Amino acid sequence: MTTRNRWWRQGAMAMMVVSLTAPLATRAQAQAWKPEKPVELLVGSGAGGSADTLARHLQRILQEQKLLPTPVNVLNKVGGNQTLVRTYLNQHAGDAHYFDLGNPTLIVNHILGITTQHYSDFTPVALLLNEYTAFTVKADSPVKSARDLAEILKKNPEAWSVGVSNLGGTNHLTYALFAKAAGADAKKLKVVVFKSNTEGATAVAGGHLNMVASAVSSAISQVRTGHVRIIALGAPRRLGGAIASVPTLREQGMDIVVSNWRGIVGAKGLSAAQVAYWEDAFAKVAATDEWKKSLDAQFWDGNFLRSREFGKYLENDYNQTNAVMTDLGLAK
Repeated sequence: MTTRNRWWRQGAMAMMVVSLTAPLATRAQAQAWKPEKPVELLVGSGAGGSADTLARHLQRILQEQKLLPTPVNVLNKVGGNQTLVRTYLNQHAGDAHYFDLGNPTLIVNHILGITTQHYSDFTPVALLLNEYTAFTVKADSPVKSARDLAEILKKNPEAWSVGVSNLGGTNHLTYALFAKAAGADAKKLKVVVFKSNTEGATAVAGGHLNMVASAVSSAISQVRTGHVRIIALGAPRRLGGAIASVPTLREQGMDIVVSNWRGIVGAKGLSAAQVAYWEDAFAKVAATDEWKKSLDAQFWDGNFLRSREFGKYLENDYNQTNAVMTDLGLAK
């Protein structure tokens, strides 16, 4: 081998080593960031609701599994159909110690014209799960099925009061789609907004409200005591456990499935290193047995996505929700 060829091969091998190690170095650099003070996990609805329950499950797993070097505090900031919590979040632009436990109000508040906040004004970190709407009535209600409810709404949509935790959210949207499919005017529905779905379920049990449209987890304690009944689920399939016998809306002639997704949303301006750290942290949460037990116990459907895929999910959700709400006459 000539000296020239030997130098060429040695140079090529050196370039290959650099090429192979560069991505590893970049990833190591991205992982260099870590939290240095207590982390705030923000919830835009009241204590006791499904979002609050989820936040406290995350807090417990992150801390008990020692996945973070600093404590995690859950902070409920209720107001403005969950716009207040996001206003607070973006007061900490670029700071990866503050996160919103995001849900579809991040999408619908902009479509409703409640706020100028757009999902692209924030940093998507990780999608965690999907949950679905339950229609819950008092145990002695004459309404036994979704078909019974459809007949009431067709005659007079204002005669039936329904509780939700936020306007334009998944539960409200599921109910509005149901009303339209029943032949009722979705804009005339009598909807009452509570600080949490759990408060709505309590109002139903007390006879102060005809129905609550909520996550299953918010009504299940009242179901187990026999105070309320779930008459339908806006899910793609039946759920198990204590509500295995409850039929879906699809089974009752209404092809309606709307996902109430839950994800971790950061302030605008987070760096790649910060996002990478939190992606990995929540990936570790999703892999724990404790998390899987929580999913089963709360009737949640695990659907973990990292930042890039979550961003695409939000774009698709915005487009689909905008089309549905425009069709219902709810978009501004």
